[in-house]
Amino acid sequence: MTELLKNIYHRDFLTVFAAKVQQVLPTFNAVDFVETTLARPWDELALKQRTRKIATILGHYLPQSYQAAIKVLMTIAPECYGFPYLFFSDFVVVYGDVQDDWDLSMQALEWFTQQSSAEFAIRPFILADPTRAMAQLNRWAQSDNQHVRRLATEGCRPRLPWGQSLPIFKADPTPVLALLEQLKNDPALYVRKSVANNLNDIAKDHPDLVIATAKRWQGQSAETDWIIRHGCRTLLRKSFETVKELFGYAIDQPIDHWCSLLD
Repeated sequence: MTELLKNIYHRDFLTVFAAKVQQVLPTFNAVDFVETTLARPWDELALKQRTRKIATILGHYLPQSYQAAIKVLMTIAPECYGFPYLFFSDFVVVYGDVQDDWDLSMQALEWFTQQSSAEFAIRPFILADPTRAMAQLNRWAQSDNQHVRRLATEGCRPRLPWGQSLPIFKADPTPVLALLEQLKNDPALYVRKSVANNLNDIAKDHPDLVIATAKRWQGQSAETDWIIRHGCRTLLRKSFETVKELFGYAIDQPIDHWCSLLD
């Protein structure tokens, strides 16, 4: 799957993107940017390696001031929508100083996630300063924008696929659960899915804590009931008797029967 996804980055894509940059930055050398990006070993690079190379090479052709470069990317971001533009957020990881550029980087990630995603890019900031980063994620959890709220929960998943692991939250997910409390009734299914996935991550290390959370949330709303059912899917597949009883499944019911209800 990754080998197929990496092909979203090709000459035509890069050429169109470079033209967008050149519209707001006439000095941008679009031709050189494309050729340098596609230089060997481009063909051998996997998806995330291509994303990182685009972000890195882009920094060589944008203004050397991080503030000026981010301004260019934020200007064209509304025209750069979807998964392929993950390199906008990756640019923040590559060139933003975790301490000196923190506020500007947070502004950029909040903006970029509304067009694409920033769940991978926020993780180095969490690892560098968990307290400061979680304060930011809690602010994002109150956003009017569903993409920003999703970033709040997706960004702190302890076991986000393709993302950096967050050992601090594997060991103690308490700050994550406090954030999820704010989003357990979110009106957007897009956000609720992320909350459920975060719970499922936590359940792999702290099953009793997730079971206790599920019991506390159960019956509060249709939204929370959906979240805990999907957030406990790993526990259900492991046949935890407490979880089966919580959702009203008969103890002697076949695993395949009640696991199919999650799909």
